[in-house]
Amino acid sequence: MCCIFLWSIFFFPCVFTYSSPYLSRETKQQRFTISKMSDILSLSSRLASRELVHPGELDYALECRARMHRAGARYSPVYPRDRMFPGTYYLNGINSDWLRTYGRTPVDHVPQPLMPPQGETNASQQYVTLAPPIVIRLARKIEVSTPVTGMLSVMASKSDLPTSSRRRIACVITGVAAGLPGKDGPVFRSNNLTRLIEGDQCIGQISGSIRAAMMDKNIVQLVKEKDGTRVRKPVNTEADGIKLAAQLGDLNLSKDYGIPPGLAETMDLAAQVAVASGLEALKNARLLTGRTGDPNEWSLPEQYRDSTGVVYASSFPAMDAAVGEVMRFLQSKTVGAAAAERLVTGLRNRLVRASPDRVLGDDDEAALARLLARAREADGGGGISDEAVERSTYEFDRKFLFRVLVLGNAQLAQIAGCRGPNTQTNAACAGTTQAIAMAQDMLISGRAQRVVVVAGDNASGDTLIPWLGSGFRVLGAATTKGVVKEAAVPFDKRRSGMLLGAGGIGMVLETEDSAQLRMEKYPDNKDIIKARLLATQYSNSAFHGAALCRKHIASELKRFLTDVEVIHGINKSEIATHGVYLSHETSTHASAAQSCSGNEITALRDAFGDKLTSKILIVNTKGFTGHPMGVSFEDVAAVEILLRQRVPPVVNYKEKDEYLGTIKLSKGGAYACRYALRFAAGFGSQVVFALYATTKE
Repeated sequence: MCCIFLWSIFFFPCVFTYSSPYLSRETKQQRFTISKMSDILSLSSRLASRELVHPGELDYALECRARMHRAGARYSPVYPRDRMFPGTYYLNGINSDWLRTYGRTPVDHVPQPLMPPQGETNASQQYVTLAPPIVIRLARKIEVSTPVTGMLSVMASKSDLPTSSRRRIACVITGVAAGLPGKDGPVFRSNNLTRLIEGDQCIGQISGSIRAAMMDKNIVQLVKEKDGTRVRKPVNTEADGIKLAAQLGDLNLSKDYGIPPGLAETMDLAAQVAVASGLEALKNARLLTGRTGDPNEWSLPEQYRDSTGVVYASSFPAMDAAVGEVMRFLQSKTVGAAAAERLVTGLRNRLVRASPDRVLGDDDEAALARLLARAREADGGGGISDEAVERSTYEFDRKFLFRVLVLGNAQLAQIAGCRGPNTQTNAACAGTTQAIAMAQDMLISGRAQRVVVVAGDNASGDTLIPWLGSGFRVLGAATTKGVVKEAAVPFDKRRSGMLLGAGGIGMVLETEDSAQLRMEKYPDNKDIIKARLLATQYSNSAFHGAALCRKHIASELKRFLTDVEVIHGINKSEIATHGVYLSHETSTHASAAQSCSGNEITALRDAFGDKLTSKILIVNTKGFTGHPMGVSFEDVAAVEILLRQRVPPVVNYKEKDEYLGTIKLSKGGAYACRYALRFAAGFGSQVVFALYATTKE
């Protein structure tokens, strides 16, 4: 009797709707009787095959049902769908609009064999545990759950697919790489990951020619005064312009990776650094040797090719190539006609003749002097020779189409031999973290056994920074400070705007089964698992092109933390006490209404509460890498932090921002932690979260 009652309270909300076509036809044709209903529903055979349930499970089933009734919108019930009868309809979930979705177990579904509960010795009785372990833990209201560090096996939400059951696949990180900015050396140095963890400063001064190029753009900022009026403010002096950025150094794909020059020329620098990051990550994962410039050493073994996918993220893909080609064409039409210095001299003479007093003002003379200096800098200091003029004759680049198409993902696949799923994404500054989430989806769905996530952007390069730098400057989002220690001040009250950066990252995600198999099969692959990717979540606030909706960010973080606890048994107290938070903070102005750090801290306090927020260690990398747009050095740092148990410092912090309150900022050095929580935001209201965990028990 206990069994029948338990099944009724647990499954009747999702088993019978009496709405099948067969029952509908029967209703129209003849009157129902108990006998006919019994025959149609096969009640006799069902009762004969009924399962005996241990009385101790009754309380858990009641608690589960109560949780369903108490739950608000966006609710996904947890119950053992693999124990349902074939063809059973069940509640899949309730979305934010209170719309219900339903699923159905396959008609050929075979329930799993019954197992007696732990401690039962009477094997003659058949029992089934209805409440999953997580429901039991939550019902007992355990404050701190034991984190799951082994193979995850959690019921998915799509049991109605034509498989008897779907299991959530454990995802691990086996390889990472970072191509850091820094004009004084190569993009990829052997100690890059150490530089990232130690907080090595990559930001420096930009050249005078770039500053002059930005002044040429006639930037006019729209400034909102205290009384609400808007004033147009021209940016016409270098003192009001951008002076600092983190720019890329040297990179030679042909020399370092054996890539044919013709293939390397089909990529702009952003794509090149992304491809190189992917190759370095594959090397770091020991999936290829990569000891020399021999291209064979940068190709995957045949057994891994079909099961390896690629996801490429970039905020400004192919922009470097497109803008560079247009500028080359325009320069050929101007500079190619005569020496640059002669052009400047001719321009000055025209201005003098057009002036009423035949005298130029100080601003005009200064502008002409900058233009002349820029021309000499570009020409190497001595005018343009006839040979140079001939060389400057424009010829259309026959690789133009390949350079402006977003092919970084396909080019990496071609070089390394990755024949699995292949795509690219643009979520602006949240691109890398969203690409990692997409890669996790690929692994969980079984589309691949490993995915190489790469990202590359070159917003601070000589071609794009006059345009993109001017774009951020006209919005008032870029700092005009000229000293790094005064400009790169994340979370500090002195924040005055972001600094442009550049770079690339690579990350290899694998199923734990695949990684374990490699470790068992190849002794040199021992301990290749660097960290675990427990959960990801990406969404859009549908709010604004540039601003963030802090209310939605907070609600999304709450949803993410709830899912993490339900799926993995890790509550927010555990994350705050034993975790680090990888901040998106870009050092935007210390405004209570608009700053990145203000939005983040508000969301943390809303989701964790003041007490737990003060416990979680906050880490930031943009203070020493600049803002590399779609490239997230934070995700690579998260893996290395968990692996090394060391954290980078929040650089140049001096003055507390009272609006942010008491927060725990990293000072760098050794730090014991189990989890790394990453938040990424992007233009267009992109919101992404990821949670990494250490491999140590």
